[in-house]
Amino acid sequence: MQVVLFTAVARISSILKVQGVVDAIRKQLDDRLAIDRRAMDVFRWALGCLLVLEFGGRMMVAEGLLSDQGVFPFEIWQTFPHATWPWFSSILALSSSTLWVHVCLSCGMVCSLMLIFGKQLRWVSWALLILLHSLQARNPWTNYAADKLLFLLLFWACFVFAVQPDENSRATRWMGFPAWGLRLQLCVLYLFSVARKSGSTWVEGSAVRYALEIDQYSQPLGKWLLEGPMIWLQMLTWITLLVEWFGPLMLLARSVRIRWMGLASLAFLQLGFLLTMDLGWFPWVCLLGLLPHVPLSHRKEEIQPLEMNVHAWGMSTRVAGWMVLWMLLWNLAMNFTYPDTLKSRLPSVLSRGIECLRMDQYWGMFSPNPMIHDGWFVIAATLSDGEVVDLLDPTRKEVWAKPLHVPATFPGDRWREFMMMLYDYPDQAHLWPLVAKWFQHRWEQAHPGQSGVRSMRVVYMMEKTLPEGVASPEKEQLWPEAPSSQGSSEPGDV
Repeated sequence: MQVVLFTAVARISSILKVQGVVDAIRKQLDDRLAIDRRAMDVFRWALGCLLVLEFGGRMMVAEGLLSDQGVFPFEIWQTFPHATWPWFSSILALSSSTLWVHVCLSCGMVCSLMLIFGKQLRWVSWALLILLHSLQARNPWTNYAADKLLFLLLFWACFVFAVQPDENSRATRWMGFPAWGLRLQLCVLYLFSVARKSGSTWVEGSAVRYALEIDQYSQPLGKWLLEGPMIWLQMLTWITLLVEWFGPLMLLARSVRIRWMGLASLAFLQLGFLLTMDLGWFPWVCLLGLLPHVPLSHRKEEIQPLEMNVHAWGMSTRVAGWMVLWMLLWNLAMNFTYPDTLKSRLPSVLSRGIECLRMDQYWGMFSPNPMIHDGWFVIAATLSDGEVVDLLDPTRKEVWAKPLHVPATFPGDRWREFMMMLYDYPDQAHLWPLVAKWFQHRWEQAHPGQSGVRSMRVVYMMEKTLPEGVASPEKEQLWPEAPSSQGSSEPGDV
C-alpha cells in the first residue's frame, strides 16, 4: 500500500513539475509576444482604413468581376472547377444582382468604420471576417497573397478583440494565444518564404533583376534600376535575403532597440517594393502587419493577461492556441510538400475548414526563382472603318508595340490578376469571350457614335527573360482559337 501511495505521489509530483515548466515557458512567450495596447489601437485604425479601401475598391469593379453582368456570372461560379472555397460559403451567393453585391460591400464599409471607431469590436470583427470571406470567395481569381494575409490578420484580430479589456482597465498589453498569432503571422510569412528562395538566381544575385523584368509588376523606377550596373541588383538581391531572414527574428527580440531595427528594415523593404513594383495591396498589408510589433510601452509595471479578465471568451483563447500550433506545423510541412498535396490526404471536412480559415498557407513570393515568362495582353478589335484598336488600352496608337507601363493597361490590379489566372488555366478559355465583350461594351460606352466593333481577338504577347536581356515577344492567340492566325499583325474576323 505504501509503495502504491509513493508511486502515485511521485507521478503527481512529476506532472506538476512538467506543468510548472510549461507554465514558465508560456509566461516567457507571453511576455515576449505581448502587444502594446496603444500599438493595437493603431493597428485597429489602420486595419479599418485598409478594409474601407478594400471594400470600396471592390465596389468599383463589382459589375465586371463580381456580378452576372460581368465576366464571372453566377452559373459559372457554381460549377467553377478551380474555386478555392464552395460558392455557398459566400453570402454574395444569395443573389446574383449587382445591387446585392453593392449592399454587401456597403455593409463591409460600415463595419470597417465601426472598427476604426472601436464600436462593438467583438461582433463587428467577426462580421467583417464573414464579409471579407464572402467577397474573396465570389471570384477567387481576383485574389492574391495580399488578400490572404489581410484575412489572416483580421482573423487573429478577431480573437484579440474577443478578450478586449475594459476602458478602465490598467492593463497596458494584450497577452495570450491571440496575441501570439497576430505577432507570429507576419514572421511566418517572411521566414518560410525566404526559406524557399533557394534557386540559382537568389544565390548568384540576379533574382531582383529577373523580378524587375516582369512587366506585369515593374514600375518606372524598377525599369530605371535595370539600366544600372549589375552589382547594384546583386546587392539588392542579397540585402532582400538578409532582411527577410533576420528582420522577422528581430521582431521577436526582447530588446526594444533590436525590435525597432527589425521594424525599420522590413518597412524599408516594403517601401522599396512600393517604389519599384506594382504589387497591389501587398506592401500595405505587410506594413499593417508590422504595427502589432511596435514596442510603445517602456514602463515596467504589473501586466495582466487580458484573456483572464474575460472568462466568457476563454474557449476562443484556447481555439486561438490550437490555431497558432496548426499554423506553425503546417508551414513547416510546406517545406516538404504543397498545400493541395497535403489537403488531398486530409478528410474533406478538415480540408474545407482550413481553406475557409486561410490556414492552408503557402508563401512563395518569387521562390525558388522569379518567373522568366512574362508579357502583356492585347484585345485587338477591328472597327467597321478598318481601324484596329486595343480595347484594353484604347489610348495606345501602336497596338502591337510594348506599352510603356504594362500595369497601367489594366483597369486595376483585380483585372490583372483575373486575366493572368485565366491565361494560366487554358481549360477555362471559354471565359475569354466574356472578357472581350466586356471591354467592347466599355469601349462603346466611352466612344458613342463612332465606328462599331466588327471583330475581336485576345492575344498574349509573350516575352522570355534571358540571362542577358529579353527575347523578342511572341504572339499567342488566346481567343478565338485560331492557330493559323498566330503571328499575324492584323486581327482576324471572329
